[in-house]
Amino acid sequence: GGWNSWSAWGDCTKDCGGGLQTRMRSCKPVPNEGLACEGVLEEGRLCNRKACNTNGRYNSRSQSLRSTDNRKREDPDELQHYGYPAPQIGDPAAEEWSPWSVCSTTCGEGWQTRTRFCVSSSYSTQCSGPLREQRQCNNSAVCPVHGTWDEWSPWSLCSSTCGRGYRDRTRTCKPPQFGGNPCEGPEKQTKFCNIALCPGRNMDGNWNEWSSWSSCSASCSNGTQQRTRECNGPSYGGAECQGHWVETRDCFLRQCPVDGKWQAWGVWGSCTATCGGGTQRRDRVCYGPFFGGETCQGPKEEYKQCNDRKCPEPHEICDEESLGPVVWKETPAGDAAAVRCPRNATGLILRRCILDEEGIAYWEPPTYIKCVSIDYRNIQMMTREHLSKAQRGLMGDGLSDVLQNLVEISQDGTSYSGDLLSTMDVLRNMTEIFRRAYHSPTSGDVQNFVQIISNILSEENREKWEEAQLIGPNAKELFRLVEDFIDVIGFRMKDFRDSYQVTDNLVLGIHKLPANAATDITFPMKGWRGMVDWAKNSEDKVTVSKSILSSGLSVSDDSSVFVVGTVLYRNVGNILSLQRNSTVLNSKVISVTVKPFPRSLLTPLEIEFSHLYNGTTNQTCILWDENDGASASASPPGAWSWRGCRTVPLDASRTKCLCDRLSAFAILAQLSPDMNMEKVLVPSVTLIVGCGVSSLTLLLLIIIYVSVWRYIRSERSVILINFCLSIISSNALILIGQTQTRNKVICTLVAAFLHFFFLSSFCWVLTEAWQSYMAVTGRLRNRIIRKRFLCLGWG
Repeated sequence: GGWNSWSAWGDCTKDCGGGLQTRMRSCKPVPNEGLACEGVLEEGRLCNRKACNTNGRYNSRSQSLRSTDNRKREDPDELQHYGYPAPQIGDPAAEEWSPWSVCSTTCGEGWQTRTRFCVSSSYSTQCSGPLREQRQCNNSAVCPVHGTWDEWSPWSLCSSTCGRGYRDRTRTCKPPQFGGNPCEGPEKQTKFCNIALCPGRNMDGNWNEWSSWSSCSASCSNGTQQRTRECNGPSYGGAECQGHWVETRDCFLRQCPVDGKWQAWGVWGSCTATCGGGTQRRDRVCYGPFFGGETCQGPKEEYKQCNDRKCPEPHEICDEESLGPVVWKETPAGDAAAVRCPRNATGLILRRCILDEEGIAYWEPPTYIKCVSIDYRNIQMMTREHLSKAQRGLMGDGLSDVLQNLVEISQDGTSYSGDLLSTMDVLRNMTEIFRRAYHSPTSGDVQNFVQIISNILSEENREKWEEAQLIGPNAKELFRLVEDFIDVIGFRMKDFRDSYQVTDNLVLGIHKLPANAATDITFPMKGWRGMVDWAKNSEDKVTVSKSILSSGLSVSDDSSVFVVGTVLYRNVGNILSLQRNSTVLNSKVISVTVKPFPRSLLTPLEIEFSHLYNGTTNQTCILWDENDGASASASPPGAWSWRGCRTVPLDASRTKCLCDRLSAFAILAQLSPDMNMEKVLVPSVTLIVGCGVSSLTLLLLIIIYVSVWRYIRSERSVILINFCLSIISSNALILIGQTQTRNKVICTLVAAFLHFFFLSSFCWVLTEAWQSYMAVTGRLRNRIIRKRFLCLGWG
């Protein structure tokens, strides 16, 4: 191989103004290898650079160059004979190289080329250098290797010493690789040989008679039969028998039998009766049999009993009823009807039909425990997505926004009891997310988490809680949720410090302490910045001794950090319906947790409670025991227990509890027979005596004025009687308001009227001053003035 010599330089493309000359060379092919040349196939150089005159020759030379370029572009066959595309002259500054062409081979080593063109300008042509380049390419695919034969072995000896014989030779195939083709041709060759004639007369071989046909190879469907014959001879160098020694033919006796096969059972049909016992039927189809096969074994139809309960009597069926836009269909007692939740929620509204004591069916109030508002559902789904990412070890953001949205949504109370279930699920998932490295909770996240718990414990949600506790969260789940949250947040706090979260319905404290430098903890801290009035004025408190944190620890113990969580619940006893018929939870609830859990409590916890209700007896300290009631299948594990606490009465309104375990604590009291528990608080004796004496005195004054009215009748007496009435009304409203703090509507009305009567009392005093001024000046002489006094006092 190698390049041939360069050809002579061609004519210049221009006579003046700068033209281009080109020359070429060809590649010498190598037999069985193709081209093996690298380098430039064509090159050019500038020529005739002298300036042109204005006689117009420039245009003709430019046209000549373009004609040359076009000719070269249209005649590529000569160079393609050697594996190269047609050459073209180009200016690398005027036009970029084209992309490299596809490799010339699909596997192994090949060639790639690229080209560029020379763009002629209107004033000169300055193109130099190669217009085409080539490079080797190595395709990643492995080329297939075809199978090849080795050399033939020597011919064997003749198989017969006289007469006709044969000899053979063999060869071995090297197997193909990478998908190559196998060896083509025979592996063995045979030829006849005849060393010498055998003595006697030559006799050719001849065939004997054919044997009988064999039996068919298959007893049914398609088969084959064979028959054979033998060659008699040859002898003394005679010829072999001509033809085949075996013959084959097709045979078919009969079709093979196909047994029947059952298809899948169909669905159960509708019951023949809605009550009193009916039947349902389902059937199946037998596919086959064919050609004498066996039929399907087993029944074609199947029946079962359904709706075997007794049919209800007419009085045991709840009639169809409409409540607003919802229509409840006729339903027998013991069943529940369901309709879709309103448009702003997902799920079903359930309503049970039950029997009263006389056996008459009636509708229970509908329950919305399966209804979840769209906003709550969206937050619940987003939280589950975050938890799924956290469980896979991913990092995420946007969790703080989810908490903030839930705070804003739950601020005004929940719409349905299902919203409470959804919120509890969100908070549990949030706690699991906080355990992982997916999200580092900020102080704002902690505050929002506690605020959400406070929002769902508000009085507005009391009825929803009563409904939700039928299948959902109870005291056990609420206490465990808060305890897990304290555990997670406490150990993720960086420094040894206290964290207080103060809300309208609970106060939560998290204390992170070193075990070797622990101090006594008193909760709540009344002087904490931002402490709400109900907690600041409360006499409830708990003291956690430092000996609890160091009990059972050695100096080298790795558990050198403790997290103490304390929670004061304002109204969890009322929300979760912890009172019973004869007993009542007579205090707020205080929860204490320590992590890691101490081995023992050498010093008992001291919890002081102030009583909520007057007139109760038998004050008993109780704690929440999760192990109590675990064997009862009808109730969830956990119950209030008096075991582990000792009651120490302090005075008529306070009780101290000394407890030897960590849990949630409260005071349980016995109700008086005539005590009305619908009232949150009975007015104090001082308030009753004060308001009563004031009202009786004012009433006595009115009676005296009325009895001698004809003698003292005047505008001033009218003003005084109205002033007394406004004060008496104010005292009555104060006593009523103290007993109706749970009812939001009544409480609002009492507050409004109380403001009105207090303002009226002030206005009547002002009216008295005006009347005195008018009397002194002598202008009090007509009835119009008296009407103005009444308008001013009550208006």
